[in-house]
Amino acid sequence: MDWVPNQEGLNQLIMILKQTNSPNQETQRNIHTELNNFHQIPDYNNYLTFIFKLTNLEDYVRSVAGLILKQNIKAYYPKMPRKVQNFIKAEVLPILSDPNQKVRQTVANIITTLILKSSFESPNPVYRRRALASLHYFIPSMPGALLINMDSYLNGIFSLSEDPNPDVRVKVCRTLVLLIEIRIEFLMPHIKQVIMYMLHASRDQNEDVALEACEFWTAIAETPNCKSLLREFLPTLIPILLNGMVYSSDEFELLDVEDDAAIPDRPQDIKPFIGSSKQHSSGPSGAQGFVFSGQQQQQQQQQEEEDEDDEDDDDFVEEDSWSLRKSSALALDTLSTLFDNQEYLAIALPLIEQKMNESNPWIVRESAILALGAIAEGCLDGLAPHLKAVVPYLINTLNDPKPLVRSITCWALSRYSYWISTEGPEFLYPLIVNLLNRILDNNKRVQEAACSAFATIEEDSDAHLKPFLPDILATFVKAFHKYQAKNLLILYDAISTLAKVVGKDLNKPEYINILLPPLLEKFNNIDDRNKTLLPLLQCLTPICSSIGIGLNEIIVIFYNRAVRIIIDTLTAYKRFKENPDEYEEPDKDFVVCCLDLISGLAEGVGTSIESLVTPSNLPLVLLECMRDHQPDVRQSAFALLGDMSKICILHFKPYIPEYIPILITNLYPDLVPVCNNACWALGEIAVRMPMDVKPFVKSILEKLIPIMQNVKLHRNIRENTSITLGRMGLVAPEVCAPHIDEFVQCWCMAIRGKVDDQEKDSAFRGMWMIISTNPTDSVKHLVYICDAIASWNRLEQDLNDAFKKLLHVFKSSIGDHWPQYYIQFPEQLRKILDERYQLDR
Repeated sequence: MDWVPNQEGLNQLIMILKQTNSPNQETQRNIHTELNNFHQIPDYNNYLTFIFKLTNLEDYVRSVAGLILKQNIKAYYPKMPRKVQNFIKAEVLPILSDPNQKVRQTVANIITTLILKSSFESPNPVYRRRALASLHYFIPSMPGALLINMDSYLNGIFSLSEDPNPDVRVKVCRTLVLLIEIRIEFLMPHIKQVIMYMLHASRDQNEDVALEACEFWTAIAETPNCKSLLREFLPTLIPILLNGMVYSSDEFELLDVEDDAAIPDRPQDIKPFIGSSKQHSSGPSGAQGFVFSGQQQQQQQQQEEEDEDDEDDDDFVEEDSWSLRKSSALALDTLSTLFDNQEYLAIALPLIEQKMNESNPWIVRESAILALGAIAEGCLDGLAPHLKAVVPYLINTLNDPKPLVRSITCWALSRYSYWISTEGPEFLYPLIVNLLNRILDNNKRVQEAACSAFATIEEDSDAHLKPFLPDILATFVKAFHKYQAKNLLILYDAISTLAKVVGKDLNKPEYINILLPPLLEKFNNIDDRNKTLLPLLQCLTPICSSIGIGLNEIIVIFYNRAVRIIIDTLTAYKRFKENPDEYEEPDKDFVVCCLDLISGLAEGVGTSIESLVTPSNLPLVLLECMRDHQPDVRQSAFALLGDMSKICILHFKPYIPEYIPILITNLYPDLVPVCNNACWALGEIAVRMPMDVKPFVKSILEKLIPIMQNVKLHRNIRENTSITLGRMGLVAPEVCAPHIDEFVQCWCMAIRGKVDDQEKDSAFRGMWMIISTNPTDSVKHLVYICDAIASWNRLEQDLNDAFKKLLHVFKSSIGDHWPQYYIQFPEQLRKILDERYQLDR
């Protein structure tokens, strides 16, 4: 510190500050006069800063010095000598670590004011940019210093909105976007001006500025009042977004590559393998109930919307970096889901049609096709009358001479695949034929887009694909020999999706002879520790499940190698843990993929897998996997245990006393997929080995009931929990019955959404036993029990008769009050119950 205070002057100022807490008005007037006189001293603010730092002074004296300093900075900072400015900046920062909270709050206010007054107005653009960046980091936590200075902060941001430096304008846009996302209420008094500025900035000649501004539209779309805020600006905004979707010159130069199919991929071009452990699904959702709590309905709707968001997250994410083009497309897509179709399309569609005109440069037509794909989800109903013309246009455009046009057309068509499979089946054949040609395109980008699009079409078209299987499989095999490493991963996904969709229809010799040879050749030629084996294993899993016995002797090859790789990987991991300096940590994805492959084999060949399990040590290997610290290993291990329990549980019986405590330990919904599979496996064991499970029922209930009660959890885990909970009634109804008041209502609401199948049947049989054991507590929830029973389309006769008898017992117990009680049931529910069980008689 170069500056040293005059001791006499310092003591005088400290004495004045000490008197500031005096209640005497005359004293206060004198203090005010004396402090004003100090303004004549050039380094007055140095004294205030020095006093503010003195930890041996009373806290209130320091705080007063700090508050006066802040007011002086706010009022006089530009007029302060440069040395004083530098002294303040250098000395206040260390005070942030002061032990006194009030002092820390004061210094935070000073620093905020300094940034607003000095850096925002600095002639140096670097300082202006850094000031915006610094305060940007405070927005999420919103400290008191920023709240107090919010008006000044916003004025500072607005003053820089037309800054000549593009880096500063980028920070302005980024700050406004963050405020919209986190604290929109601060912008509401200025929201129209902010929107108009963002419209202007979205057209900035500097692409970085335009990109940051474009992020604003997706952010504001997440706010509650988006429609009312943006409606009047749509005629201006939509054209801006459409123009932003045209490739920039830099993107064009980078991506406009012609035939490159024969050029090997660079290692850095290939994305790392991200496996997906097997998860047991409770199946498609059944009908909604007639008795449905508002909270549950809201939660289910929210879950469905989140699931859809997850599926759409990658729609605009490609290998290259985020760009104005992608941001504009995402904004156009997001906004299309918010506004009325007719209102939105009245503006967007004529503009898209203009851009589709053949007289336009191909780069403009390409952006129009991107726009058609972007609005597909939000505007499907409004577009429906036009799709009979749009879809043939897109199919024809698959053969455009420009690779970038062909690739975006593949994606756009995938966005309409569900409509094509349900409303426009006449387009399915030309679509598949042309898309198969694009899978064999000589441009790698087109290959990737075509394969990804075809996987989507497979999921949406389902059984409609069966007539095309010979052509599809032949194309996939040709692609096998043509593709480089990166697109081979996309091809694996398309093949596995096909296997899942067509199922057992793939189990025909003519199809097996086409598909299996290239896959088997790859399988045999890749070393056990080569990571390129992982996506192949993941691809083979649904194929094994679909083809099953048709694999013949290949079953043994797949099974034995999978078990060997699991054992080798676990052994290698033990070596690594014992001596990490000498051994490399093995990749547990090999364990996950091999467990899933064995699950696929089990599903495909059923009880025939016993001949492979008997000579192997799979039950013990499985136990070790169930104990693994890695969640995805446990997840796949639990799924395999559930599959094996269904077809050959006797081979695993000796280890059940060790399996069950591990499964119970994993019944925590913090790791939903792991918990889900553990829950399902417990239910499968319970059905087949009830006496082995009985000692654990009390512990199982302690874990399952809280899961059952948590309506915020995903439908899948709650349905699986309801199945297992019901099955506990088959094992020990006397243990479950005393707790029925805690779970029966939640159980009924969860299970009634499940489709009719064997799992649901066994759960209802168990619940019948629980209810019969404790009818007194059950009758309080009769409307929910009836609603669950009514969810069945066709009950097995014996179960139907059992519930009929039970319901009439309840009716009799209510006696003369039954008509008044029963009339409160929803009308549609009463109609079903009367038809099946004659409860109105």
